[in-house]
Amino acid sequence: MIIAVSAGHLEAQSAADSTILANSKAVALPSDSIQQKTVTVNKIFVVGNRRTKERIILRELSFVPGTQILQGDVPLIVEKDREKLINTSLFLEAHIQFIDVTSEYVDVVIQVKERWYFFPSPIFKLADRNFNEWWVNQNRDLNRVNYGLKLFQYNFRGRRETLKAVAQFGFSKNFAISYLVPAFDKNQRNGLIVDIDYSDQKNLAYRSTNNKLTFLEAEETLRRTFNTSLTWTHRYSFYNRHFLKLEFNRTSIADTIALLNPNYLLEGRTLQRYFSLSYRFTRDHRDYAAYPLEGNFTSFRAEKNGLGLFNDLSRLSMRASYSQFFKLKNNFFLSSRITGLASFPKRQAYFNTAGLGYRPDDIRGYDLFVIEGQNYIINKITFKKLLFSKQQSIKSIPIPQFQTIPISVYLKAFFDSGYVDNDLSDPENRPLSNRYLYGGGLGLDVVTYYDLVVRFEYAINDRGNTGFFINVRADI
Repeated sequence: MIIAVSAGHLEAQSAADSTILANSKAVALPSDSIQQKTVTVNKIFVVGNRRTKERIILRELSFVPGTQILQGDVPLIVEKDREKLINTSLFLEAHIQFIDVTSEYVDVVIQVKERWYFFPSPIFKLADRNFNEWWVNQNRDLNRVNYGLKLFQYNFRGRRETLKAVAQFGFSKNFAISYLVPAFDKNQRNGLIVDIDYSDQKNLAYRSTNNKLTFLEAEETLRRTFNTSLTWTHRYSFYNRHFLKLEFNRTSIADTIALLNPNYLLEGRTLQRYFSLSYRFTRDHRDYAAYPLEGNFTSFRAEKNGLGLFNDLSRLSMRASYSQFFKLKNNFFLSSRITGLASFPKRQAYFNTAGLGYRPDDIRGYDLFVIEGQNYIINKITFKKLLFSKQQSIKSIPIPQFQTIPISVYLKAFFDSGYVDNDLSDPENRPLSNRYLYGGGLGLDVVTYYDLVVRFEYAINDRGNTGFFINVRADI
């Protein structure tokens, strides 16, 4: 058995890198009789990191120089650490190899291939909840398009920081800036996220009718929203993360909206201001966060809207989710996710009421509907088969990080079910509230580089509605 696990062969990118690899020799275990023998990590070499600080990579490893490891545990440790490196979203590939120094000591070579980190991205996207909402419910109206520019600087300063700026025009205006610092302390456990966001709309969904959004278009601005927040993050272990967020929201609407739907902000109000405090916990044991095939993911969030400084809103909500991913034989995979939300009080403003049909929670087969409610629970089950997976190399692309295009295609069958509790729904929206809902179907998932997932699905729900739906995001 060789004590080495690789995400794919990487060529050395410098003379120093080549020297390390040329003088390396993978440790071989001749028999299972020495599986319980320990080896001690001597030195750790990191190669291929042109931008990323070495300490950012070392933070993901489960060993440091001096760590003693059972030889039989090495393959699993190396595979898990490789997954952690890939899930940082900093690298296209990662390669970890243990190198024999003596019979008791090993060196470790960590070799990575970095992503492209700067994305000036033009905005040209639909303003609706999803492609299917625009195609069917909004009659493919090209006026419902947002345009502008997004600037993403990932791995800013080589420290895994993210700087994002947005300038959006068209159907709705949006200006935002966000700065993520995942670690500011020596032990890389505490981080900060700063967000500032402003948007205004002249075309607004002010209510839902027959479980579909009803829009109003006007020359005047119908809604303005300002949001700013500060989030403290804590990552004590590899897999557990804590988020504590303080947020301020200010929303104003035109008198027309308050007249058409007095419950939009409740009691005909045109202004809503509140501070929020929320806590979120995640435990992530997925093999590949962007499109997991094995492992599990747990998430819990508790949020209090309204901290007593304003009387515009007082709302408490709790949301929990658990996903399990199973790798079966012969490239078959099974996944299941259960999610529940409870919120109080029963009487809530339309603008603040959660429900199904809004990201990330929906029931496939009900893509064209929104089902608002104070509480809900859903379960999503997917069974899939890998049809093929390959990498296409295109040397004519001038940027090395884009020359290799991975593509995987999965055939899948799915079944979703759920229940939405709504004590205050309008009569025309009651058919989909307070009853068991389900939908299922067949589909294809196409997974390619930079975490892009395109889903093609044909679904039918319990009411007999059928449709072909396209989504550009993973259903995880």
